[in-house]
Parts: sequence; C-alpha cells; structure tokens
Amino acid sequence: MQEKYYICIKIKGTDKQAVKTTVYHPYFSPRPKNKLIHFFMNAIKRIVLTGGPCAGKTSALKYIIEHCKAQGYKVFCVPEVPTMISKSGWNYLTSNYDFYYEGEKAILELQLHLEDAIYRMAQTRTEPCLIVCDRGTMDISAYIAPEMWEEITAACGTSTAELRSILRYDAVFHLVSAAKGAQQYYTTANNEQRYEKADAEGLRIACELDQKAYDAWTGHPNRYVIGSNENFEQKMKMLIERIDALL
Repeated sequence: MQEKYYICIKIKGTDKQAVKTTVYHPYFSPRPKNKLIHFFMNAIKRIVLTGGPCAGKTSALKYIIEHCKAQGYKVFCVPEVPTMISKSGWNYLTSNYDFYYEGEKAILELQLHLEDAIYRMAQTRTEPCLIVCDRGTMDISAYIAPEMWEEITAACGTSTAELRSILRYDAVFHLVSAAKGAQQYYTTANNEQRYEKADAEGLRIACELDQKAYDAWTGHPNRYVIGSNENFEQKMKMLIERIDALL
C-alpha cells in the first residue's frame, strides 16, 4: 500500500498558496518523515535526451549545461546507464538469456536510482534546477522484447505508464541519428561501446534503433523531435530554443 503524501503548492514569487492536496504518488515514496512537501512551481525540471546512435546527445549536454548555467540554473546530469553497464562487462549481444535479462534489469534499477537520487539532491537547492537524463528509462524498452520489458518493470515496481508520464519527465527531446539524413557525419569514434559501425549495415541498424527510441517515448505529452541535418549548430540551436520554452 502506498503511503499518503500531501503537496502544498506555492506559486513562486508570490504569497499565494493553494489548498493542501492529498496524493498517492510513487515518485515521492519513500521521502522525508515530514509528509507535507512544499513543491515550488518550475523549481525543478527533468528532461530526457534520446535518439539513435550518433545523434549528438553528448555534444548537446555541453550546450545545455553552458546555456542553462548562464540562465541561473543548477544543472544536474544523469549519465547514460547502458554504457556504464556495458563497460562493467555486460554485453547486450550475448546469447545467454539470464545474463542478458539481469543486465537489462540492472540498467533499469540503476537508472531509477540515479534519477531519484539526483532529484533529491536538486530538492536541497534554492536556485531553479534542471536535471538532464542522457537517455531515460523508456529507452531501455527499445532494446528488449515487450514481454521481457513488462517482466522487468514489474520486478522494479513500476510500469510503462509511470515511466512515460509527465510526472516523471517534464519533456523528452528526441535527437535524430546522423544515420538519417547526415550519414557523412555518422561515426563510432566517440563511443567505443557502439556496435553500429559506419557502413551500410551499421547505418541501417542505427536507423532502426532511432525509430525504436522514437516509438518507446510515443505517448509522452511533451516529446519534441530535433531533426538531423548537415548544420549541427542549427540542430543545437533548435534544441536550446525548445528547452528555453520549457523553462
């Protein structure tokens, strides 16, 4: 049974305070012993950067951090968890079902833990905060069968509906892979864990993965697609404009 929590919403910059509202929300559980939570509107935003291989997510993080810091935001980054698990010795190309399953489950468990831990850190800050996830929980579903995904989410005490909710992520930004429309810039040099090589077959796989990542987040109300083209600076400009509108 979920615990009962109270949210008291205060509009930032005013003395107006809304009526205390009872909610049942796993996002706040477990939380501090004082169940009266003061949530300041727009104080913390959490977004996801997703997309296929070689979409520019790593470079985008640098742009976002520099830009949002200049706007007075404290920026937190949740690193790409699948890469961390792969570097630990796991391989998603394995034929060992149990090894594969435990690896994917570990990715979701660690993703949830990092996102929630960083959110709790952001709650201690007084300035507005932006949490940027280098891929989010739903990206994991793009690499596994639907049946396994349902089993793993259930084992972790969550669901697709919760993970794709605006209550967890304020917005999702899909950066289209260079494999779609800017093939000449597709490379594996910036990610040693990337198996989709820069050849015809690798580009085909990269395009498929880009589509799977897109499909995984379909249904989130604030999903934005940033297209791939030869002008990478323009791509980053479009991303920053979208983030500014959100903030």
